[in-house]
Amino acid sequence: MLALIYLALAVYLGDLLCRRFYRFVSLPHRLAAAILVGLLLSSWFTYLAALAFAHTSKPLLWADLLFFGTAVGAILSIRRRSRREARADPTFIEPRAPGSATWDWIILATYFAATFWLMFATLNFRGGNLEVARNAWGDLGPNMAMAQSFAVGRNFPTEYPLFAGERIRYHFLFYFEAGNLEFLGLNLAWSLNVLSVLSVVCMLALVMALGELLFGSRVIGRIGSALFFFHGSFSFIPFLRSQPSPGSVIHAVLNLKGFLPSGYPYLGEDWGIWTLNVFTNQRHLASAIGILLVVLTFLIDRYRQRMPAARLSSGAHPDAGFARSPGFGANLVASLRGIFKDTAFYGKSFMFSGFLLGALPLWNSPVFVAAFAILLFLFVLFPYRRYMAVLGLTATVVALPQLWYLRSGGGLPRTYSLFHWGYVVDNPTVERVVSYLGFTFGAKWLLIILALAFLSWFHRRVFIAISSLLLLTFFFRFSAQIPANHKFLNVWLILTNLFVAYGFWRLWHTKAKTLKVPGRVIAIVLAGFVVTEGIINLFPFHNDYYAGMGYDNDQLVKWVRMETDPHAVFLTERFVIHPILLAGRRLFYGWPGYADSAGYDTNARGMIYRDLFESRDPWKVFGLLKKNGIAYVAFDNGVRHGQFIKKPNEQLYAKYFEKVFEDKQNKYGSLIIYKVPENAPTQFSSVHERIGASMFEGGKGMEPGQFDFPRGFAVDGSGNILVADTGNGRIEKFSPDGAFLRTFGKPGGGEGEFREPNGIAVDQGGNIYVADVLNRRVQKLRSDGTFMAEWKGPADGFVPRDISIGADNTVYVVDEGHKRIVKFDSDGNVLTVWGARGQGDGQFNQPTSVAADVNNNRVYVADPQNRRIEAFDTNGRFVATWLVQEWRPIQNVWYMQHLVVDSKAGRLYATSTQTDEVLVFDLNGTRTGSLRPKSPDKLEGASALAIANRKLYVLCTFANRVIQINL
Repeated sequence: MLALIYLALAVYLGDLLCRRFYRFVSLPHRLAAAILVGLLLSSWFTYLAALAFAHTSKPLLWADLLFFGTAVGAILSIRRRSRREARADPTFIEPRAPGSATWDWIILATYFAATFWLMFATLNFRGGNLEVARNAWGDLGPNMAMAQSFAVGRNFPTEYPLFAGERIRYHFLFYFEAGNLEFLGLNLAWSLNVLSVLSVVCMLALVMALGELLFGSRVIGRIGSALFFFHGSFSFIPFLRSQPSPGSVIHAVLNLKGFLPSGYPYLGEDWGIWTLNVFTNQRHLASAIGILLVVLTFLIDRYRQRMPAARLSSGAHPDAGFARSPGFGANLVASLRGIFKDTAFYGKSFMFSGFLLGALPLWNSPVFVAAFAILLFLFVLFPYRRYMAVLGLTATVVALPQLWYLRSGGGLPRTYSLFHWGYVVDNPTVERVVSYLGFTFGAKWLLIILALAFLSWFHRRVFIAISSLLLLTFFFRFSAQIPANHKFLNVWLILTNLFVAYGFWRLWHTKAKTLKVPGRVIAIVLAGFVVTEGIINLFPFHNDYYAGMGYDNDQLVKWVRMETDPHAVFLTERFVIHPILLAGRRLFYGWPGYADSAGYDTNARGMIYRDLFESRDPWKVFGLLKKNGIAYVAFDNGVRHGQFIKKPNEQLYAKYFEKVFEDKQNKYGSLIIYKVPENAPTQFSSVHERIGASMFEGGKGMEPGQFDFPRGFAVDGSGNILVADTGNGRIEKFSPDGAFLRTFGKPGGGEGEFREPNGIAVDQGGNIYVADVLNRRVQKLRSDGTFMAEWKGPADGFVPRDISIGADNTVYVVDEGHKRIVKFDSDGNVLTVWGARGQGDGQFNQPTSVAADVNNNRVYVADPQNRRIEAFDTNGRFVATWLVQEWRPIQNVWYMQHLVVDSKAGRLYATSTQTDEVLVFDLNGTRTGSLRPKSPDKLEGASALAIANRKLYVLCTFANRVIQINL
């Protein structure tokens, strides 16, 4: 009941405000504007009030009480003022286009029924359970979590529920409004669906009003609004062609579960980006478009008031018939005085319109960008430029703090160019882009062209302004995900449907008698092409299946709500939606797709997440938990057996942390929740705080035991492992069991400093040799890491890549710069050089590794781009070639293959990044097998190998860790 009172107050207040600033085409226009404006302004007021009461235990309670009081006071005040000014009644535009108002209401009732079905077909509440359709799961899941974080959580100041700890970077006010309605008594499904149905129906009512105002025809408005349900794509043609018979067509349509693919290879081609699915997924889109339509209808009304009726149907000059706005004359003072007086009297409606548009970024920021583009073109193409400047300035002043807020939430800096040609079209050319648009919007283009041929210059200018959205779509990029530009095309299509409707109307009302019948036949045929795709794409809504989630009587939801703080953060599997989220709590790291597109640093968060679930160091884990504000840790089968976490550390949590929830019935994937204590557990006193991560944990970073793209590996005489931490410009040393020991070296060009260290080797005396790639030298160090010497190679352009030590402490170096092998003695004197660029025997394309066989007088060189290993004697004489079929060329694949020889076992091991395995050869070049680590470990960018104590160590560059394989 309270939710309905809240909505009634918001709508009534919206109506009173709109009546002060706008004229209305019809009663549906007035109601639609009142609903959308009321929802937008009430959500803003309540959210800001809740922020002010964030320190209380019930911020929404106090915010709603304040809204109720303020709304009633504002309503009484506005009514009194309106009576004093004799403006109590709304103003309607007269005369109206001919037609029946009854049909308007029947059509809107039909839209209401269709939209009601669509929204409840994708999200429903039945028997105490939420039911979410498969096609809507990905978008609705995080958005439901956002609504719940307000309704039953305490998400003030606001954070993204799937990425706790950083400021929100995604528009959220629509879902705040839904959460508030749930707080006031509706359930989650009804809260979202009521707002969604109202938004879509109001948007369509405004399309009808704009069509009637723009073209002087109710029929055109009705057709234009109905076309919202039919995008007009030609995607149905390949679908129908793929069916062998008419009977199979009917069967395929009736049983269709997925939307028709666009035919273009890009993200979203088969989830329904050009169907109604975008509006059932992105519930906040329709209401924002509706606010834009409120403003556009107002502007068209003002433009028409300044133009004689005769000019609206002619092809007159752009400004013919318009009374020009006063400009800056010679008398600057008088001009300014006139401007301020004129603006104060007539500009209030423009300022109010600017305020509405300026309030959009936290509701739907792409629609705000779309509105700004359209208004910019209207400013150029139409009069009222001074008032349009007031509108634009007001919108900018209101919007800029929101845009700054969304962009300054601690995310990654923008790494892509703002200018991007081609949208999602592969290898875009003008021809390909035109083909894409033609396929996507189909026969509507013929009707648009027909309409523009018959319409006046006034209408063409409106179309040009609307088509600015095509420029936004195909020339700019506002997100890490290029397909996000689809929202500009969605807005463009809704507005352009009115011109399509006029094309239908013109064909049907052809004046020439000889063309009347052909015109109507063509209209019917084109209508068939326009609506067929939309009709087919309704069936996936009907045939989709639900994913059910308990809510009202769910044990976990109840426990979380009753036993945890509303502001608590959970460490869990990377969920899209989960009972913990439905209970209004936030996740440290949920599903990263949407967080990544919003600009959050998901890579850095993912490394911390892995440490928390994999590290065996209780001090490190506890420190990370406290640093990131995590109150509870949840293990389920997704964490235990998933692909992202390799070696879960649940035993650590079970030993040191209190178990507060256990899923003994396996209802939630054998979930166990541990509570993070305020202070370190007393058992920690017996555990020495370990410095540095194990090399098997690794992780990207600069801390001890972490790596940044490591590419070199060696084992010393004591079995200790040395890793060339390439990106951090250092060497890290680990014990045989993987424990961090020490670091030496730092980035730079001095003695003992490195710039991209790669290959590393240790001689019999314990001396260490490092390929210092960007310094173009080999450095020789003592076993403690102190500098001994540097070798610059036999000629300029020396680029050492890998190193191997021979039986007599000779040093073999891959000189990648000259595509050759350089052999040094232990003092750095060059003994011999062999190889050159080529594909012949003894030549290399890009040698990446060298391995000396100390027992058999052989040296092996990896030449992966020639797909081979070449064998030489120790003096560089060519002996044999071993073809390696697995080293096939694959685009963007790591080519730095590495070799290591086990002389005692008579084996050579070679990495194969293309197949994620280690290849095994005997020393005659015969392939004998391959090795992979045990699941869940896997090789990720294997760049170096080392052997010690019957163990093969593999350095995984992409995973920044070491994998161990028992031989």
